[in-house]
Amino acid sequence: MRRKWIIISLLGICSLSAVVVWPRLSDSARNYISKIPVKAGTYVEGKFNGTYANADKSLPPLPDSLTNVDTLLIAWKSQYRMQLYYKGKLQKTYIIGLGQEPIGHKQQQGDNKTPEGNYRIIQKTVGPFTSGGSSAWLGTRWMRLNYPNNADAKSGLDRKLISRDEYNRIVAANKAGKEPPKNTKLGGGIGIHGWNGSWPGEDQQDLTWGCISLQNDQVEDLYDRVGLQTRVIICK
Repeated sequence: MRRKWIIISLLGICSLSAVVVWPRLSDSARNYISKIPVKAGTYVEGKFNGTYANADKSLPPLPDSLTNVDTLLIAWKSQYRMQLYYKGKLQKTYIIGLGQEPIGHKQQQGDNKTPEGNYRIIQKTVGPFTSGGSSAWLGTRWMRLNYPNNADAKSGLDRKLISRDEYNRIVAANKAGKEPPKNTKLGGGIGIHGWNGSWPGEDQQDLTWGCISLQNDQVEDLYDRVGLQTRVIICK
């Protein structure tokens, strides 16, 4: 029954409409993640030795509607995992870090939440990043996502966070495959990147201001496997 519930959640994300509301707990997201039964093994690739969920058995299979996508990333926030698929075939599962407020979809600038929904990689850049400020935390690779997407823009317009003109500019940028405006109240600058050094540990993965983070050796591996316009589905 739990497996069916998770599959329904993924299908809801694919259609940009959430069908399940996860409970917001007063303590760390790690506490409710621990309630999800997973088969654990030892993650030995790269420099990080933690535990990982066996994607073939513990995460839901890819829906038939997505099996023809050339390259696809599916991030599961609830399990801190991201799967890479080529034409429906699972290639690799990565351990990921999330925003400092890991539960819930990003709503606006400064909420430190990782967005949920359908996105695309619209920019790829190789470090080192030396412009100062937050760039030091990007690690060795940066892959920008098209947040806010059109659904984010519509939600922001409905909630009166952005104007009609800002909504139109976001939609136009997404249609052109360009970076949407990031200076509205919805925020921006969301992507997949490495880290400044290594994470302190697997129980400390709520790290970023809303981005998805990987250990540097893993983000370098992913960077070489995906191209621009790769579809990225971020699930609860």
